[in-house]
Amino acid sequence: MSVPRVTALDRAGVPDAAAFLARALADDPGWIHVFPDDATRVARMTRMLRRSIDPYVALGASHIITGAAAAIWAPPGKHDLPISTQLRLFPGVAWLIGRRVPAALRLFRAMGAGTTKEPHHYLAVLGVDPSRQGQGLGVAVLAPTLAACDEARALAWLESSNPKNHSFYRRIGFELAAETPIPGGPTISFFARRPR
Repeated sequence: MSVPRVTALDRAGVPDAAAFLARALADDPGWIHVFPDDATRVARMTRMLRRSIDPYVALGASHIITGAAAAIWAPPGKHDLPISTQLRLFPGVAWLIGRRVPAALRLFRAMGAGTTKEPHHYLAVLGVDPSRQGQGLGVAVLAPTLAACDEARALAWLESSNPKNHSFYRRIGFELAAETPIPGGPTISFFARRPR
């Protein structure tokens, strides 16, 4: 099997990434909590991901394997988007979420409140198209940023609402740091990876 080509994610790659990330994450309890309708979930997630990934692209830390896998990262100090960006994004995102805005806000607040105050590289989204899972693409698309974390002696951080993914994160060096249950929703698990 050939080594996958990992490249920096640019704006031109966002539509591709949003489409396969939505397919990859459609069974994630956190996304189901926000978009409970099976019939419309992937389409709505795709539109939301297109909006929410775009600000991360400018930060230059995200990577893609075209058509297959993406890791959306924020470098240290860049996780909290500027208020101007949030205001620009919120109307469209609120429309996509619809009546589930209160549930989504509870989820997003818990994710924000549980995030470490220690400087860290933040993994916002990771996904591999379902047709390509099990081929090592998740590890490959994470490799550039994890190598940069090791070189800079920096912490990597993520949250997950899908217990099926936790063993994968542990295999690549992440350790469970905390958990926060969401009333009426999933439990958010926070993972930290110390540099190797």
